[in-house]
Amino acid sequence: MRRRTAPVLLAVLVLLAVAACSSVPAAVDPSGTPGPQARSAVPDTSPPHGLPPRDGYLTLRPVGAFGSLPDDVAAAALVRRSTWEPRPDNTVANHQVPPADFRPAGYPGMTNEQAVFGRITGNFTGTTDEIFQWAAAKWGLPDELIRAEAATESGWYQNHKDQDGKPIAQQGYGDFGDCGGSPPGAPYGPDGPSSFGIMQAKWCTLNDPTQDGYGGWPWTENSTAYAVDTYGAIIRGCYEGWEPWLGAAYHPGDLWGCVGRWYAGAWYNDAARGYIARVQQALADKPWLGWAS
Repeated sequence: MRRRTAPVLLAVLVLLAVAACSSVPAAVDPSGTPGPQARSAVPDTSPPHGLPPRDGYLTLRPVGAFGSLPDDVAAAALVRRSTWEPRPDNTVANHQVPPADFRPAGYPGMTNEQAVFGRITGNFTGTTDEIFQWAAAKWGLPDELIRAEAATESGWYQNHKDQDGKPIAQQGYGDFGDCGGSPPGAPYGPDGPSSFGIMQAKWCTLNDPTQDGYGGWPWTENSTAYAVDTYGAIIRGCYEGWEPWLGAAYHPGDLWGCVGRWYAGAWYNDAARGYIARVQQALADKPWLGWAS
């Protein structure tokens, strides 16, 4: 399976000035408990919802909205609570939150990388679909797009392993042997997966080689919210027009182009177009509406 390739840095990178970038949201704990606290979607007294509607709950926010995007807490308040969970295998990962100080360095090909990557926290727990809603609200994306892309990437599995503990391809793991294999510290070795999580974040393409860290791993594997948060960051940055390394044809405001970029690491090449078509088909078919809880 072909995946995203590492961005090629331009010899001269003209940084785009952005008028209103949001600061890194502080982890707020209403209960006063120390450490990172994941937010409940809405108060427990609110009535549970079932399956998401066919058109989803949230729509795309326009280019230039980055500075007014909600923080973790405000995004959680927009989530429709639901007991529906078609992937109970995700339960542990759905309730894993990284340490409050865990922030990826990002990669220097993205303009405003510190503002974008500094917002990635994974600071939410809930069902798989609640996590999709939270990330969609936080990054101003359609929740239906996230559902469709997750169905295409992993079938909505975050880190599914077989009975022997081996990662299952296309169920939270992929691109085996790419990037020299799994990142240092992972137990999978040079033939192991290089893409992790429900959205298949490829560690070497999200990594600044001059900085410590492995492109968000291990949390892209261990935390569903962190994996989807990472995806939301990349798509929003691309949509804002902050990926000039994609070439002269690249421009802000093309959401489908950014979906193709997530997979292919390129702007509308053959691999990107094929992937876009698969995600669009999943968006039309909505297979998750037929998945039992």
